[in-house]
Amino acid sequence: MQARPPRLADKVAIITGASRGLGQLCAMAYAFEGAKVAVVGRNATESPMRLPGNILQTAAAIKEFTGGSALPIVCDVTDLAAVERMVKQVLDHWGHIDVLLNNAAYVMPEGESVTDIPVRLFSQMLQVNVLGAFQVIRAVLPAMRAKHRGNIINVSGRSRTRGSPLEATKAAIETLTIGLANELRPSGVAVNSLRPVGFIDTPGVLLNREVKPRDLTPPDSYLDAAVLLAMQTAETYTGQVKTDAEVIRDLTDETTLMRYKAINPAAWGKGVIAHSMQSFDAEE
Repeated sequence: MQARPPRLADKVAIITGASRGLGQLCAMAYAFEGAKVAVVGRNATESPMRLPGNILQTAAAIKEFTGGSALPIVCDVTDLAAVERMVKQVLDHWGHIDVLLNNAAYVMPEGESVTDIPVRLFSQMLQVNVLGAFQVIRAVLPAMRAKHRGNIINVSGRSRTRGSPLEATKAAIETLTIGLANELRPSGVAVNSLRPVGFIDTPGVLLNREVKPRDLTPPDSYLDAAVLLAMQTAETYTGQVKTDAEVIRDLTDETTLMRYKAINPAAWGKGVIAHSMQSFDAEE
């Protein structure tokens, strides 16, 4: 059987928060699909929370396991000067930027309430999750507009229902996604937001004491959704705030959809709009 061509061949992608977790996995997936990846994180050592992984390890893994090109860059997304230096470094190294995956996030290790969270921690969430994402978007836009093409993917949160401080920041980024998509469509830049359906098995998720092993989902569908979004244009798919299940539904065929349903918990299928998923409903 002939291998399919890589889906992101020759694209240059910036992934923030790529030291570990979903950012690291997405960096690997993009490189496997042929992209040159700028692996961006706050530092090149282990985090203060002692979670495993850093940008140097991610870049080394990309080169070892995919044979792809990776450029590790230390950058705090809340520091505008650092963000601008990071983008310049990518442009100097590869000449263009095709994809930005805004994955960097500040997340409390346990569930937090609106009334109990310290103001300084909520401020930190806003700085990283909203202002940081906005600053990176603004920094890459001149290069994307100059080529009249580009793709921005903003990572949102798993839930919208609890009304936590974290979810407030993610709701802000979703609203920003829709506004930017409308504004940037004439410039050829697609903007979408990706929400994981479930708790994906990563070191950060394991800090949440509310998460049980039975709740964890494999990363496969999320990574495929991230790749599919990176392939889109302002003409094909923009202004969407979707779960990985919805992206798979929208941008692949039924065979792929059912394959992911088979390897995910039942809740994965419920991450798809019910009236568009008659095949799921018929089986459950």
